Amino acid sequence: MSTIVRAGPSWAEGPTVPLAADGPTVPARAPSGSRDRRIVGVDAARGVALLGMFATHVFPVFGEDGAPTAATVVAAGRAVSTFVLVAGVSVAFLGGSRVGGRGAAAAGLVARAVLIGLLGLVLGYLAPQNEVDGILPFYGVFFLLAVPLLWLGQRALIALTAVAFLLGPVALVATSVLPRAVADPTLGTLIQDPAGLAMQLFLTGEYPALVYLGYLAAGLAIGRLDLSSPRVGWALVGGGLVLAAGSRIVSWILLYPLGGLAQVTAAAGRGTVVSGEAAQQLLWEADPLPTWWYLALPTPHGHTPVDLGHTLGCAMALLGALLLLTRVGALRRLLSPLAAAGELSLTLYCAHLVVLAGGILADEPVLLLAALALGALALATGWRRVFGRGPLETLVSVPASAARRVVAGRSRGDGTNADRPARRTDPARAVTIGLVVALLGLGGAVALGAGGGFGSPADADGVETFAESDDPTDDPGLAPLPPGSEDGADAREGTDGTGSTDGTGSTEGEEAGSDRAEQPGGQPDADEPDAQQDEDEADA
Repeated sequence: MSTIVRAGPSWAEGPTVPLAADGPTVPARAPSGSRDRRIVGVDAARGVALLGMFATHVFPVFGEDGAPTAATVVAAGRAVSTFVLVAGVSVAFLGGSRVGGRGAAAAGLVARAVLIGLLGLVLGYLAPQNEVDGILPFYGVFFLLAVPLLWLGQRALIALTAVAFLLGPVALVATSVLPRAVADPTLGTLIQDPAGLAMQLFLTGEYPALVYLGYLAAGLAIGRLDLSSPRVGWALVGGGLVLAAGSRIVSWILLYPLGGLAQVTAAAGRGTVVSGEAAQQLLWEADPLPTWWYLALPTPHGHTPVDLGHTLGCAMALLGALLLLTRVGALRRLLSPLAAAGELSLTLYCAHLVVLAGGILADEPVLLLAALALGALALATGWRRVFGRGPLETLVSVPASAARRVVAGRSRGDGTNADRPARRTDPARAVTIGLVVALLGLGGAVALGAGGGFGSPADADGVETFAESDDPTDDPGLAPLPPGSEDGADAREGTDGTGSTDGTGSTEGEEAGSDRAEQPGGQPDADEPDAQQDEDEADA
């Protein structure tokens, strides 16, 4: 039976954790000389998703020839699904610790949710300049919804994923007559229109929590498996590919042999004859339409059952492949820059929003993507080696860790941490983090000034959460599922046409917040003394 040593400071190490006896395994982690040991495949998956997000934000949905761009074909819808899935894996690591109980883990999640949500609302002011649908406010809601999931078992989590992926899209279609959110939420939205903000975050926004809860629950279920086992890696690859391919096959049958595409085209107000242009628009960029046939579309970010199943399968296969690849020492070292970017993804995500808002290389998308990708890999690698945890990850982690320690201390009584040495603050690291945060703030201020600031046309009416809806009397209502004639409906104004896919995951916890392998079923040793050792990567 092989063992995994839980890494960290000598005073924080608990007993070894036995793995399932499925033959000798080599945990896919960093070399023993590193400051902490991580499941590198999880970080690398987040890093790949980060680069995919960069690509979908730099390139438009359609090229000059009217065809979807390569970034859209490869990464649209898949990047954000990978981020949320990996976020669920990280929450599983966080909630698996018995230090302070699940109550302490829940306190840490609530603190993260608040901090990440507020950060996203601040970055929302840059949306008119960078034209990106930010995901951080939605991530705050995701983490709040993850709190009760800490008490669910794997079967319940899998069932919750199925319910969210089946009933969530139905709710979106049933409410498709509602005005859609067209502007990123900001602090002003929170103050002036809290009800509209809640509606946007849960139902009408770009990443509705009602649907994305399924990815989070799936990640939690996966995170409770033995991710250092090759059997788990191959199961994720095989199961993911079957789910991804099967979803597309079901979509094809519904849209073509059964005539669903013609019904969707009619509901979109484009006639009953399916033209190539109309079909391409619906298959790559469409908002919920008042017909149940909409649920058969595989459109990225369409949030239909077939889209959700396909993107979940792709995310599972990517995670499983990287878990297997990083078991090989040479490949693990080769993928280390991606893993470093995954560890600092919150910081890099926010930084790329500032860069895009500044309009740098806006007319050279290839050069811009290369600069963003190479810069992110280089900066993440250098920062990780010198300072460890990223700057914004630290700002989120410190109060979240404090909240968890407070709850853990109360559950165990006073004096819980009396035998542990006080953590020392590195002045150079603190100053550097302050400089990075200041530079990000300065860059955002400059971008706002260049784009008209808070009084930009997009925000001229204060807080504009929803688009104006069409006259409800013109809405045809929900079309029946069986093929048949339908009244046309004007296409609803929806979110901007960028087809942006984004999301971010980031690390936290002691020594840069590592992904830890747990016992099968996610149960670490009960005597583990440091709660922060399990607080890894739940930031966004």
